This record gives sequence, structure tokens and C-alpha cells, in this order.
Amino acid sequence: MEDLGQNPVILPPQIIEKPTSITVFGVLNCVFGGLALVCTPCSLFGIVLSDKLAPGRTMEMTTGYKSVLVVSSILGIAFAAWLLALGIGLLTMKTWARRGSVIYSCIAIAWSIASVALNIIAMSMQWITIPEGGLPGFIGGMCGGMVSVIYPILLLIFMQSAKVKQAFYPIGG
Repeated sequence: MEDLGQNPVILPPQIIEKPTSITVFGVLNCVFGGLALVCTPCSLFGIVLSDKLAPGRTMEMTTGYKSVLVVSSILGIAFAAWLLALGIGLLTMKTWARRGSVIYSCIAIAWSIASVALNIIAMSMQWITIPEGGLPGFIGGMCGGMVSVIYPILLLIFMQSAKVKQAFYPIGG
């Protein structure tokens, strides 16, 4: 065979620097997921035994509302495990972890808003009875719950950024 001087040139793969935000959110996902895995069962324990722990000093709840909180807590444990797995995936640059973080963010934002709405409905329908002097704490808890929506919003914004997408899909992605 005759060489026409057209040797194919093999280029090394393009090296994309890993954005710091991927590491930061990977670590935060692990921290928040791990904390939720530890704290949510404690909260669940408190919900189930609230009548027996401090009778008359805690909120009284209907059985239906208490059941909703138990199911919500169990789902919260599953979401915490998912967040922990997503954090590990982000730290190891797995494509599924970026996609999963976007999905998690959307669900967490909706979940936070629904939780506050549920508490407002529960109070207005008298599914819960707040002890005297406990209303400011209840309202403060709901406001604190809305603060929790900041993290999934930031996670969503950063996981959708061009730099992060390029790090996970360096060629044509």
C-alpha cells in the first residue's frame, strides 16, 4: 500500500477541570443526607411517643395527622439515603448523580412547600392542638422549614450550569 502522507492524527482526550461546585455539593449532599439519616429516626420516635413523653406540653395530633407525619418521616429517610448516594456519585463524577441531583432538587422544593401547606391546613382543620404559648414556635418552625428550600434551589441552579454540564458531558453533551 502506498502512503499518501495522510496519517491519521490521534488527539489526546480533552481534559476538563472539575468545577469546585461539584465537590462542594457532593460533600454537602453527603453531610445533609447523613444528618437526615441520623436525625429523622429520632424525629419519628418523637412523633410516635409525643403523647407519652410530655403530656399536655406538646402538640396534640389526631391519629390521621400523626400517620401522615410517620409516612412522611419514612419517606424522608429514603430521600436522605438518596441524597447521600447522590453526594457520593457527584464526588466520583457519575453522570447519574448530576441528573439525580436535578430531580432531587425539584422534588425537595415541592416537598418543602407541600409540608408548610400541610401544617397550615392541619392547624386550620384542628388536626393539631398547639399548647398555650406554642404558636410562635409553630410559626417559627414553618418559617424554618421554608429556609430549607434554599439548598435544593442552589443545588438545582449549580447542577444546571454550563460548567457543570460540560464536566459531566465534555464532548457535545
